[in-house]
Amino acid sequence: MDFLKRAFIKKVVDDLISLNGTEFEYFCKPIFDLIVNEVSIHKGSNLYAKPISRTVDFSTNNFETVGQCGTDNDYFDVFSKKYDELLKLKLENTKPVKDIYSTLKNSDQCSKIILFANQEAKAGRLDNINKVIRYLDIKQEVIVVDSESIANIIVDNISNQKFILSLIDYLPTASTVYSAISMHNKLPPLPSDFVVRKEEPSIIEMISKNKVSVVHGVSGIGKSKIVLGIAHKLTSEFDSIIWVGLNEQKEFNFSSVKVSDFDKNLNVANLCATYKTLIILDNFFGNVTDIEDEFKLFAQDDSRVLITSLDKSTEGASCIHLSEMSADESKEVINKRIDIDSRYVNKIIAHIGGHPLCLELVCQIIRDEKYNESEMQQFLQEIQDIPNEIVRGKSQTISDLIIGKYVDKFQKEFSLISLIDSELISNYIFNKLLGMKAIRNLEKASLIVRSGLYHSNIHSIVLLSINNLIGKNPTIKELKENICNLLLVENEYKKSGYYNFCVTHNKLLNDLYQDDLSANYRKALLYAIIQTTDNLVFKANLISEVESFDLSRNTLEDLLLLIEKFELELISIDRKTDERRYQIESTKAVEELQRINLEVKEENNIKLLIEHHIAKIYYWKGDISTSERLFNELLSKFPNSEQCMLQLARIADNKKQYKEAEKYIDEVLGNIRAESSHSIILSFYDLISNSKYKTSREKYIDNRIEEFISDISVTLLSSFDHPYRVLSSLSGHLGYNLPDAFVSLCTNLPTPDNGSQNNKLMMSYADIQMALYRLYKYNNYEYKDKKLSETSYLAEKYYVDSQPTNDFDNLKVAKFYNELGKFGKAEEYLLKIEKKDPFYYQNRAKQLKGCGDTESALEAIDSAIEGLRRRECGDWFLSSFLNDKAEILYKGNIEKAIEVLTDAIDKQNNIKTKKAWESKILSWQASC
Repeated sequence: MDFLKRAFIKKVVDDLISLNGTEFEYFCKPIFDLIVNEVSIHKGSNLYAKPISRTVDFSTNNFETVGQCGTDNDYFDVFSKKYDELLKLKLENTKPVKDIYSTLKNSDQCSKIILFANQEAKAGRLDNINKVIRYLDIKQEVIVVDSESIANIIVDNISNQKFILSLIDYLPTASTVYSAISMHNKLPPLPSDFVVRKEEPSIIEMISKNKVSVVHGVSGIGKSKIVLGIAHKLTSEFDSIIWVGLNEQKEFNFSSVKVSDFDKNLNVANLCATYKTLIILDNFFGNVTDIEDEFKLFAQDDSRVLITSLDKSTEGASCIHLSEMSADESKEVINKRIDIDSRYVNKIIAHIGGHPLCLELVCQIIRDEKYNESEMQQFLQEIQDIPNEIVRGKSQTISDLIIGKYVDKFQKEFSLISLIDSELISNYIFNKLLGMKAIRNLEKASLIVRSGLYHSNIHSIVLLSINNLIGKNPTIKELKENICNLLLVENEYKKSGYYNFCVTHNKLLNDLYQDDLSANYRKALLYAIIQTTDNLVFKANLISEVESFDLSRNTLEDLLLLIEKFELELISIDRKTDERRYQIESTKAVEELQRINLEVKEENNIKLLIEHHIAKIYYWKGDISTSERLFNELLSKFPNSEQCMLQLARIADNKKQYKEAEKYIDEVLGNIRAESSHSIILSFYDLISNSKYKTSREKYIDNRIEEFISDISVTLLSSFDHPYRVLSSLSGHLGYNLPDAFVSLCTNLPTPDNGSQNNKLMMSYADIQMALYRLYKYNNYEYKDKKLSETSYLAEKYYVDSQPTNDFDNLKVAKFYNELGKFGKAEEYLLKIEKKDPFYYQNRAKQLKGCGDTESALEAIDSAIEGLRRRECGDWFLSSFLNDKAEILYKGNIEKAIEVLTDAIDKQNNIKTKKAWESKILSWQASC
C-alpha cells in the first residue's frame, strides 16, 4: 500500500472519533450497503421510502443481515484484558455484546450482524471480541468493524467516487488526503442509475481520431452525463483526465484553469504537453476553432479535448449532435429510479419523450410524493397539458412544474440556491447554513449533483426554475445576514472550505458587499474578498476600500481590516529603492497598533492579534532584538500560541541558536492538535529543511512519514505556494532518503498556473520536478525513460518561466542543466552569478568536466574546497566536494581518484551515500 493511502487510513481513524451517534449512523449506511450489495433499510425506511417496522440501524430488505452502530469512547477498552480475565466478567454488560443482544431482540430472524464502531480496536481486542462471541455461543455470524477496518474498506473502494463522496463530508482531514490520491483524475462521480447511450461508441471513436471533439445538443439532453460516462471508461487510456465546468463561459485559457475543488488555478497546457491528457470542457460557449488552434500548439499527439456545447460550433467529423434518448433508454432511466406499473412508464415517455433531465425530475417527484392511482393520473395530465410549442420550451416548463411541487419542502434550500445564482455550488455554505442533510436531500431529489469534495452542480434549467419561483422573499434577506454572520466567525480561523467558498462565490461576496447591509457585515465581506484577490495587482484598490470604513471601534473586524491595510501598504514599497519610507510607514503602523492595544484591556484573541503583529512588523523592520523580546512577552501571556513559537524559532534560527529553535520545533510538531494551523505546521517543516536540524527531520518526517504526507496534502486544494515551497526545500532529503514516499506524494502534483507570474511558486515546482528527475535517473523505476522525459520537461519549463534573477536561483537552474547534460545551458546561468561561493565552483567544475575541460574543472573544484576551508560553507560538504574531485580525476589519474574518493568516504556520515561510494571505489579498483 502506498504512503498516501496509509496516511488516508490514519486520518479516517482520527476523523471517526469525533462523530456523534447520528452522524456515525449516516456515515456507515453506504458502507453497509456496499457490504451487503443492496440499498438497505435505514431506521425503518427502504429504497422506495416505504415504512418498515424494525428498530435496528440497518438491514437488508429480507432482514437476513442487520447492522448496528456504536460510538462509545470505551467501546473496546475492556477487551484489552487477557481472555481468561474477560471470562470472569459479566460479558453481557460489555458494549459490543449488549449491541449484539439488543440487535437479536429487535431482529431475531437475522443470520448475520455487522457491528460498526467509530473507535479503533487496538492490540488484539478484535480477536478477544471474536473469542467471546464464540464462547457465548451466539448462533448468528457477527462481524465487528472497527474504525481501522472501516478505513480499509474505504481505501479498497477508493476509485468508487460515488461511494467516497457519500462519506467525505464526515471526514474533514481525510478528505484532503483523498484529494491528493486522486489529483490527476478530477472527474465527478457517475450516478448509480447511469444509463449508457447509443451514441457512446461514436463519440469514443471521434475522440480517438480528433484533437478536439464536440458533443452538442439542447439543454438537459444529457451531454454532460454521456461525456462523463465516456471519461470514466477512458481513465485507463489517459495519464490524466481533467473535468472543467465552464458554466456557459466564452473565454478559456489553458494556462490558467479553475478545476474542480482547487482554489488555485492549474496550468493544464503543461499537463497536456507532458502527459497523455484528456481535457473536458463542459458547457463551453466560445469559439471551438480558437480552442483547436491553440491546443495544437502545445499538446502532445495523444492529448485530446472534448467539449460539450449547446451549439455545433465547428464543422466536420469532430462534432456529434446528441438527440433525445431512445424509448428503451428512456424506460431504463425510469425503471432504475422508480418502481411503477409499465403502463405509467409508457405514458411518461409518451408525454415527455426522451429528455433525460425531465425524465429524472418526473421520476423523483413520483417517488417522493408516493402518488396513488388518482394522483398519478392527475400529475400525468398536468404534463400532457403543457403545449409543445411553448416559447421557453417544454423541458423548462416541466422543470417549473416539478420545482413548484418541491417549493414547500425545500424553501430555504431553493432560496440559498437563488441567492448564489450559480450552476456551481459550494457545499461548504450549504453545510454551514443548512446542515449536511441539505445537500444530500437535494441530491436525492435529483435537483443537484455532487461533483467533488467541495462542490455540487445544478442544471441551468433547474436553476432558472428556482429563480423564477423564489424571486425576492424574506428568506433571502435572512440568508444574506446568515452568510455575513458566518464570515464574522470564519474570517478569523479560515478553516477547511472557507477559501473554496470565497473563490467559488467571489461574485456573490462582491454583490453582497455592494448591497444595503450594515457596515459590520460589509467589513466581514471585504475581508473575505481580500483573501481571494491578487494583493500584488490590486493593492491600491483594496487599500482605498478599507479606508472607506470607520475602523475606530477596535472590533475584530476593524483590526483584521486595519492589519490587512498596513500589510498592503508595506508590500507596496520597494525596499531596495526606498528603505527610508518603509521604515517610516512601518513605524507608523506599530504606533497605531500600540495605541489600539492600550485601549484593549482584556487578555483575549484581539490582544494576541495586535501584539503579534506589532512584534512581526518589528521583525520585518529588521529590529530583531525588539521583536524577540515582544514575542517572548506575548508567549508568556499566551503559552499555547503557535504563531509566537514559529516567530521565535525563526529568530533563533537566524541567530544560529539551533538548540533554542528545536525547543519550539518539538513543542509544535511534537504536539500537533486538530485545531493547529496547517500554515504554521508547514512553516516548521520548512524550517527543519535546514541540514542543521537532522535530528528533527528524522523525528518528524522520516519516522512519521504518513503524518508528514497528510500535513502537506491538507493544504494542496487551498494553496500551492506553501506546500510546494516546503516540498522544494525538502525535495533533496525526501528524494534521497524516502524515495517511495516522495514519488507517492509528488508524482501527481497539479501543474500551477504560470500566467500569474508567481515566480517563487514556479521555482518551487521546478525544484520538485528536478528532484523527481534525479530520483528516477539514479533508481530503476518502471517506465523510467518516460518519467525522465516528463519530469525534465516540466522542470525546464517552470525554471525558465520563473525568470531567475538572483544567484541562488540561477545556481539551481545551472545545477539542473548539469544534471541533464546540457552543459552549454548550464554555463549560461553560471555566468549570471555574481557571488562565487563554494557551491558555484562545485557546479562550475561539473559543467567544465561535462565540456571535457578537465584542467579547468580541477581548478574549480579546488576553489570550492578552499572556500570551505575559509568557512564559506559547512565542513560536512567537504566529502561531496572530494567525491566530485575524484570523478574529475578518474579518467586521467585513476590512482589519484581512488585516493581522493577514499578520503571522501572517510568524511561521509550518511550511511547510504558511504555504501554507494564504497561500491564505486571497488569498481574503480577492479578496472585498474
